[in-house]
Amino acid sequence: MPHSQFLPERMGSATVEPVGKFEAGSFQTFTLTYTAGYYGIDDTGSIKIVHRFASDMGKPQFDDPSAANYVTVTASNGAVLHVEYDMKRNIRPWDKTIYIKVVRGFLREGDQITVNFGDPVGGSPGMRIQTFCEETFEFRVLVDAIATYNYVELPQQPEISIVPGKPVLWKAVVPTTRRPGDSFRLSVKAEDSWGNPSDQCDQTLFLRSNTPVSGIPEKIEFKPGQRAIVVEGLCVESAQECVLIELMDADNRVLATSNPLRVIAGAELLPYWGDLHGQSEETIGTNSARDFHAFARDLAFLDATAHQGNDFQITTEFWQHLNDLTREFNQDQRFIAFPGYEWSGNTGLGGDRNVLYLEEGQPIHRSSHALVDDLSDIDSDASSARD
Repeated sequence: MPHSQFLPERMGSATVEPVGKFEAGSFQTFTLTYTAGYYGIDDTGSIKIVHRFASDMGKPQFDDPSAANYVTVTASNGAVLHVEYDMKRNIRPWDKTIYIKVVRGFLREGDQITVNFGDPVGGSPGMRIQTFCEETFEFRVLVDAIATYNYVELPQQPEISIVPGKPVLWKAVVPTTRRPGDSFRLSVKAEDSWGNPSDQCDQTLFLRSNTPVSGIPEKIEFKPGQRAIVVEGLCVESAQECVLIELMDADNRVLATSNPLRVIAGAELLPYWGDLHGQSEETIGTNSARDFHAFARDLAFLDATAHQGNDFQITTEFWQHLNDLTREFNQDQRFIAFPGYEWSGNTGLGGDRNVLYLEEGQPIHRSSHALVDDLSDIDSDASSARD
């Protein structure tokens, strides 16, 4: 659901410096400059700088210049500003808000508001940026130029890219259980200090198993830019209680040991791993729905996923897109992506429920159209869990 669409091109502009790529979880200093547009900002008007709900960036504070996440705000013309931070002062998913109100004076076209995130003036180490990666992390700016408390989003939003750090922890992942003769894969990655798969690996890894494993190579090589290597077609021919695969460096030091693999003759059921409640930036999460499925399959090494976006944010077009994605990512004997959504009824009407389908093309019965503007299918809503 949009904010006001009134002449966004006349509401000013915003920039952030520096721009580029920044390591997840690092301390940084950013200067956001808002330049007032044609209308300026009237007395008691305001701007908001908002971030996604699904971000663990440090909480802005305005009182201790020596502490982390210290933020300063000034107006170029000396207007007096009231500044506060609220975890939920804007329409989801852009909940987290720095609210800047002109309480004495006003802004004309060209006047500026400068916001220093992690201002080092009093010894602050900077702003702790979020600990997970996002290609387009926005400092989204909304403007109430005419003091109506009806905000307009700027047409162009400043953004940075948050990227993984250096590898500190290697991981080797194999299935939990297989039968003798079953093919399986070994998946390898190195994570930074926050658990992000690193793309800064430059390492030759030597592989060793505690029992014969057919198809296992002597070594694998990571090059910068790679975040994972998957070795396909491995096999254990006989029943084994605990198969382990070790990753070693050139000095024979063990960098990681895989999870145990049990090889059980005649096993009727095999365990698989999945994330059946994921969200993305189109609803209340971060990064796209496509990114969610790709990360789960290629970097978390899961076997199954289900996107569970809040139904009251899922437009008809996005529901079709989600179905297209699950159809694309499904691959027999490799990966299952279930179509579905989160039925997000209010607590008194039944509370949140997971809806999973076995095939695409099924209907969505929303709990409401709270953030869906198109009401043409509102008769299909199921407002209560009893509906």
